[in-house]
Amino acid sequence: MKCAPMLMSACSALLLFACQAKGPSAPASADPARIVDAIKTDEVHWNSDWKSGDATALSNHYAANATMMAPGAPPLVGIAAIRANVQGALEDKAFTLSFSSDKVDVAASGDLAVARGAYTQTATDSRTQEVVTEKGNYVTVYKPQTDGTWKAIWDINAPVSKTAVQAGGH
Repeated sequence: MKCAPMLMSACSALLLFACQAKGPSAPASADPARIVDAIKTDEVHWNSDWKSGDATALSNHYAANATMMAPGAPPLVGIAAIRANVQGALEDKAFTLSFSSDKVDVAASGDLAVARGAYTQTATDSRTQEVVTEKGNYVTVYKPQTDGTWKAIWDINAPVSKTAVQAGGH
């Protein structure tokens, strides 16, 4: 898949940047298992929020200065841009989204975590007006907030090509 090398390069650069970015930091005695549990618990709530159709609740999973990136679209920077995009998606009566991480890594410092996983999205194709289902993969980078919660600072997704799906890919 042509997107994979570019996505991996972008993720590597992102992680280097995120590790150097200023912001709230986790305590020196951060417990990686507790952080993973907090992120996995948030994913359950995030999936429930997609089912509820509440754009504000959905956008609250992101830090104020978060960036969301999807193929074929410019990056969405900041919670207002993310909320507007989410609201637009929710206006499609056929829209559904579910996701689950298969791996969550926590930096040794405890001030950064990265989740990767798979998603399934159903929506109405704007050209054909047919309901289509897309499967893909994602990477979400989290940072702790001053209130102790972990919020997404980068959310990047990449659909899996139909060829890869037919060949047995995710």
